[in-house]
Amino acid sequence: MSNSNINGKISLDNLPVPQIPKCLQIRTVTKGLMSYAEAKKFDSYRQAAHACVWARQEGSSSFGELRAAVMMHLRFDGTFGFPGGLVKSGEDVVDGLNREMAEEIGWSLTEHPVTWSDYYNTQVEHNKHLVLHFFIKEVTLDQFITLEKKCPTVPEYGDEVLGTVRVPLYTMQNMYSGLPAFLNNRFVGTAKQQLLLAMHYVNIMTEQEINDVMYKSNNLKLSSNRI
Repeated sequence: MSNSNINGKISLDNLPVPQIPKCLQIRTVTKGLMSYAEAKKFDSYRQAAHACVWARQEGSSSFGELRAAVMMHLRFDGTFGFPGGLVKSGEDVVDGLNREMAEEIGWSLTEHPVTWSDYYNTQVEHNKHLVLHFFIKEVTLDQFITLEKKCPTVPEYGDEVLGTVRVPLYTMQNMYSGLPAFLNNRFVGTAKQQLLLAMHYVNIMTEQEINDVMYKSNNLKLSSNRI
């Protein structure tokens, strides 16, 4: 296989590891980060896949610029993460991801499936014998809203998924409320960093904006004017 489209399936063998913005080059993001081709060597490890589903959204709300609608959910363990999960033995990664998303957020396997063209990166957690694949999937705003409405009706709602949220991508006038405050929630694994990486990758946030929001999140949470 080469880095080309063969019979409608994109080959990832020569796809390089994505460039990580300097402000996100921390150990939890870079540890185990490798190309898809390299990760295939660990075929005895379990595979998992997750996706950042987002839609372009222009305009503003009462609280700030909207930029985009980005979906995350509250998990059974009290952390925020992206839809997806473990891939079954012998199951294709993309097929497993679409199946998990159907179970968790009512994802349509026929209208707008996740494909290999939505692939972003891979990390390997050797201590857990786990290979993690991350995808970034753009949908229309109408499709996004439809998903939000379907989420409470899906099989995993109330069990693995306790609620779906739309990430606030704005920063309010007090310089903390909005995205900086949201980033101080608990996230599973590297989900917080993957959120910011996804927004950088699709040109919703610049590296400087990511750097600023991380600074405000880390340093203004105890400020007296944060509410």
